[in-house]
Amino acid sequence: NSLFSETEDSSPEGSGPEANNSPDSKTGKGKLPVDHLPSDDKDPVDLSAAVPVSKADPAENNLNKKGEYETVLTYEDLDRWIELVKKEKIFAFDIETDNLDTIKANPVGFSISVKSGTACYIPLIAGGEEILSAAIVKNKLKKIIEDKDLKLVGQNIKYDYKVLRMWGLNPSNIWFDTMIAAWLVNSRISSYSMDNLAEYYLGYKTVHFSDIVPKDKLFQDIDLDTASFYAAEDADITFRLYEILRPLVETGHSDLFYKTEMPLVYILSEMELEGVRVRKESLDALSRDLEKSIDEITEEVHKLCGKEFNISSTKQLQEVLFTDRKLKPVKKTKTGFSTDNTVLEILANEDPVPALVLKYRVLAKLKSTYSDALPKLIQGTTSRIHTTYRQTGTQTGRLSSTNPNLQNIPIKDEEGRKIRKAFVPSGGKVFLSADYSQIELVVLAHLSEDPGLIKAFTEGIDVHRMTGSLIFQVAPEEVTSEQRRIAKTINFGVMYGMSGFRLSRELKIPRKQADEFINSYFERYANIRKFIDTTVQHAEECGSVSTILGRERYIDGINSSNKNVKNGAERIAVNTPIQGSAADIVKLAMLTIDGKLKSENLKSKLVLQVHDELIYEVPFAEIDRMKSLVKFEMENVFKLKTPLRVSIETGESWGEMH
Repeated sequence: NSLFSETEDSSPEGSGPEANNSPDSKTGKGKLPVDHLPSDDKDPVDLSAAVPVSKADPAENNLNKKGEYETVLTYEDLDRWIELVKKEKIFAFDIETDNLDTIKANPVGFSISVKSGTACYIPLIAGGEEILSAAIVKNKLKKIIEDKDLKLVGQNIKYDYKVLRMWGLNPSNIWFDTMIAAWLVNSRISSYSMDNLAEYYLGYKTVHFSDIVPKDKLFQDIDLDTASFYAAEDADITFRLYEILRPLVETGHSDLFYKTEMPLVYILSEMELEGVRVRKESLDALSRDLEKSIDEITEEVHKLCGKEFNISSTKQLQEVLFTDRKLKPVKKTKTGFSTDNTVLEILANEDPVPALVLKYRVLAKLKSTYSDALPKLIQGTTSRIHTTYRQTGTQTGRLSSTNPNLQNIPIKDEEGRKIRKAFVPSGGKVFLSADYSQIELVVLAHLSEDPGLIKAFTEGIDVHRMTGSLIFQVAPEEVTSEQRRIAKTINFGVMYGMSGFRLSRELKIPRKQADEFINSYFERYANIRKFIDTTVQHAEECGSVSTILGRERYIDGINSSNKNVKNGAERIAVNTPIQGSAADIVKLAMLTIDGKLKSENLKSKLVLQVHDELIYEVPFAEIDRMKSLVKFEMENVFKLKTPLRVSIETGESWGEMH
């Protein structure tokens, strides 16, 4: 009844490769929040997933040889390097800093390369002493950083851009990011850190940050010779990677890279620097309320079980559920019977304790992840939080948010809404939310060319009511709320390979009935079945699928003889063109609106991106203009066979909208 496995994952990137990409060109030296640094500098290179780069052996091209580096100790030498950059036009650039946080970071040195195998390091501080004046170096670097006739190459250049902006420079020639290029060429690599990319593409093993900087020291404490080689190597390896990756990315990915992903670096950088204002007192109050609710649930669980135990302990919960309360186990793990959320949802139909444990987990996670953690991330006097958006954190092309993740705050629960209510605009401004309506279903209608779905979206018909009408064979006006709920679940579930088993569990209906619903759905929407079959066949033959902008994703296991692996691969193959194309459209909208804001000299700023939703901080005087501008640009940014629809809301807090 379904091509796919039982595992639903509305965001394939959830299991996709996190960049490990330090904002650092290597493995995170001072360029990524601590909790997102690679756990091991010597991460294995994912050779099995990599796309062959070229037939040339790195050794033949001297790509794996150590470079020759210069330490710039005089301003005359710095001038010479600046003139060299102006002559060559293309240069790799990297910064060493004194802090992981871009808002607080100060540069301690810079490295430049204009040719593979050579580079220089320009130290401001080394061995704890000033080498060159920061003010003088800044004025000199301005000549190449703000020169639009030059082309700047970097590895995760967004970090360097933000540091330079905070330092008082305005980079205006960012051209090529080796990390983004490697991700576009192959979205399956386990890590896009410079260490990993150098080892695969160049056969070169870089000096690791942990090898030269003790845990209790900073980069500027290291002796000049050691610091110079390490830093100059950054720029050299970035230039070498650029020379390898440029022809690869320009074969099939040129427009996507130069017209979408690279311009997006500027927008994301400015979003991150702007941040979003948060009311600490609201979060503190919510923490107290959550603590009280958690205590009440704990007390109720202990009372029902007739004893006290640690609800967060898997072992103790197993004993309570399966030994004391004699509930029937659903699945087994290495440590005994599973107590994961999907199991508890099933057991909740038989016993009140699993339902309470689920509620306990939701509240405990909200408290630890958001109401307790967010206040610690608020920056000083600005009262703003600065998340980091990662372009290379997913295989679908969706942006991911980290430190903190502002895209995963629950929207259905009242507690999640209370967290959102703590996010507020600055004085004299409001939030404007622009949300694509059912964009993934709209994209599915476009890709499948299904006449029923196209008709619904073109004529503005309630697509879930229409699906309910088709499945239950009643007039649209006779579809009950329950029937509409079932239809909605199927409409969205089909994109993620929802099987009869999963649907029966989700709707709490017999498996046979769920199978009948799915069969009926595909009978009514025959083109969707055809789209699924065609997409899977294409993936089997080509090993990959693509989005509307040509973003390619390789599908591991699509031809596997293991049924579970094969089903999972088919699910990803079908979902990626839908979710990835939606992500493409959102990115295009961000770029187009940004251009309009600049051309009209508007002061409104994009402060949050949550998948299909863009949130702007808008001065009162610009509200009417922004409502019409944003809606028009988002709805017309890409021509589909079905119209894109955007809902616009304004509010005094994020939680007031929707």
